[in-house]
Amino acid sequence: MRRKIVKLFFYGIIVLMIFLTLSMILLSFIYQGSFSLSPLNIWHQGNIFERFEKIKEMGYNGIINDISGELKYKFRNYNIIPNKNRKIFLFKTSNKAFMIYKNGNWQEIFIKGVNISAALPGKWFTEFPRDEKVYIDWFEKIGNMNTNSVRVYTLMPPEFYRALLNYNLKHPNNPLLLFQEIWPDENPEGNNYLEPKYIEHYFDEIKLTVDAIHGRANIPERKGRAFGNYNSDVSNYLIGYLVGRELEPDEVIETNEKNKGFYYKGEYLYTSEKASPTEGWLAMNCDYLLKYEETIYGTQHPVGIVSWPTLDVTEHDSEWNQSELKSLEYNDKVSIDINNILTGGKMQAGFFGAYHIYPNYPDFMNNEEKYKNYYDEEGRLMYGGYLKEFINTHKKYPALVAEFGLATGMGNAHANPDGYNHGGLTEEEQGRGIVRMMKAIKREGYAGGIIFEWMDEWAKKTWITEPFMIPYERHILWHNVLDPEQNYGIYAIESLREQTKKYIQKGNGIIKQIELSNDSSFLYLDINLSRLPEFGREKIFIGLDTYYRDRGEFYFSPELKIKSPFGMEFLLELNGMQDSKILVNPGYNISKGKYSSETSFNGLFEEIRILINKERITKDGRKIEAVFQDGSKLNYGDFNENSYNHWYIDNNTIHIRIPWGRINVTDPSSCRVLDEKRQFPTLFRDQLSTVETDGIMISVVFVEVEKNVLDMLTVDNPYRWEKWEEPSFKERFKKSYFIIKDYFSKLNNEKPIRKDF
Repeated sequence: MRRKIVKLFFYGIIVLMIFLTLSMILLSFIYQGSFSLSPLNIWHQGNIFERFEKIKEMGYNGIINDISGELKYKFRNYNIIPNKNRKIFLFKTSNKAFMIYKNGNWQEIFIKGVNISAALPGKWFTEFPRDEKVYIDWFEKIGNMNTNSVRVYTLMPPEFYRALLNYNLKHPNNPLLLFQEIWPDENPEGNNYLEPKYIEHYFDEIKLTVDAIHGRANIPERKGRAFGNYNSDVSNYLIGYLVGRELEPDEVIETNEKNKGFYYKGEYLYTSEKASPTEGWLAMNCDYLLKYEETIYGTQHPVGIVSWPTLDVTEHDSEWNQSELKSLEYNDKVSIDINNILTGGKMQAGFFGAYHIYPNYPDFMNNEEKYKNYYDEEGRLMYGGYLKEFINTHKKYPALVAEFGLATGMGNAHANPDGYNHGGLTEEEQGRGIVRMMKAIKREGYAGGIIFEWMDEWAKKTWITEPFMIPYERHILWHNVLDPEQNYGIYAIESLREQTKKYIQKGNGIIKQIELSNDSSFLYLDINLSRLPEFGREKIFIGLDTYYRDRGEFYFSPELKIKSPFGMEFLLELNGMQDSKILVNPGYNISKGKYSSETSFNGLFEEIRILINKERITKDGRKIEAVFQDGSKLNYGDFNENSYNHWYIDNNTIHIRIPWGRINVTDPSSCRVLDEKRQFPTLFRDQLSTVETDGIMISVVFVEVEKNVLDMLTVDNPYRWEKWEEPSFKERFKKSYFIIKDYFSKLNNEKPIRKDF
């Protein structure tokens, strides 16, 4: 009997080993090529004992569901069980809109989205957060804003797609749909998009992105692009791929010149005889994407090209010059016409155009007289005039405003006649302006709008600030509130003031105390007084010496005969809530091309007036005057949840904050200030010289308008702040978030639900 038991046990062991071996072989076949993190995937590395524990936790149903999901994917291109109602795609485009397949029918969906670019402070654009919780938090906040879609510019890290999938599974009735752009490299060799290596590289990126969207990519680490194990299939939430970027006009022209006669004939898209080679290149990439996705994954998604008003098809008479040569202009000298791209027999999901349309750039947005004839319920809206003109040229496909928005902060890079400037707006103005633009987008028949952008990004730059952020590679370490591009977010990313040291200087007169502190955005001055000035009869001068004590202006004004113990580069004049300003030593006025402080004893300072709209001439000879930003004006109001105000009074204390860039600090994180005696006709990145300051000296003078000095207090030592290599920051909703949230809640549109196919 004992021998029989041993024999049976032995046979049992053999049967178990055979079963386990066959199971391993079967599982290896099922999961071959899979990037699933399931413990059943023997190709995925992991501790064998931990894997067995996880398999036990899965239970019978979990194991069956996991294996069936893998088999479903492996045989996705084989219609094993005929189903006449089977759909190979969930989204498509109509003539004017996006469509979603819901409850057995195609229904229109109006896009109300937000762009996500994920550079946190101290990071560049492709140094993505690798913490899934960061993206989950963003998606929750974006979803709570009543948004139905997000757009990203390039392949994101795996954590992004894992978070998106998890969010959408938690919110099946209100998922966030995805517009996935596939970013082509900048600066193609010879400015030629059709250069063979450039084409090959972009095709590779298209394949990797499509694979990642379907959760089937394992990308080795690479520079400047996302990488990792992509195992989250978000294809059921992908409403559209975006091909291209804001193409440079000179690149378009050279591509067209070097490839004359090039047309593209594809199965999904092809170009007409009128098409340019660049349009052929765009069609070719879209066609390649569609063919690859359908061949490998058995499905299609809508595909669109990215462009901007710089390349629109309309000639704008205000974009002109005295030489009467369009070739001398940056904008309006060449075009991309989506109407020259046609759909082939295999196209089912549809084609569309995605456009970045802002109210303040290019210049013709502000200068075309015909746009002034457009009115809505609030009055004139030149932005609406352009939208109406553009949509009338977009004959075949839906047009999506894939970027539009307004920037907050203290800097303005371009003025708009309706007040929708390139920066310098309050958060309330930002919110109301975005809502008004979205109403025009919907009214004029666009497929929707995607707000630029979700959060403030310190890595951005614009032309009025880029030459003065030196060294440029360190500008990600501080927040330049003068740069509109850094302040487009509806979710604020702000500096932390609390973590910096303070300098305090006591006084015995009217001026009781000067306190200095800083963060990575501002220099703060808190001046405590025994009594407040009677503005109109009294004023306060505040002199700032930012470097080299023997340079700068030594008198506060020509009339006030009191000498500063150090030369002042800047002078704040507080003369009431509406009439206070910051002035600059003439030799240090960057708005006049002067970059080095000069020693003087005449009490003369200048206003800072920065050219933002150049003088132009129209085709019919009409002169359009140049526009200058008033960089000297100090906005009055508290600092609570805003980056717009410069100063306010609370009890007997005057609180002031000065953006670093306004006092020519080129990099506060390394204590560098501008000092360049040379002059240049054109400024480039890192061209100007800088020096390290040993700190800032402050002198405060309380005077009567009749020139009588009532009190003066000067700091004994310079305020020298600590350098930093990693910025501290905090996050908050801007006031615009709630304005947009309220409007989006009222927008009537279909809310798609998740549906597998």
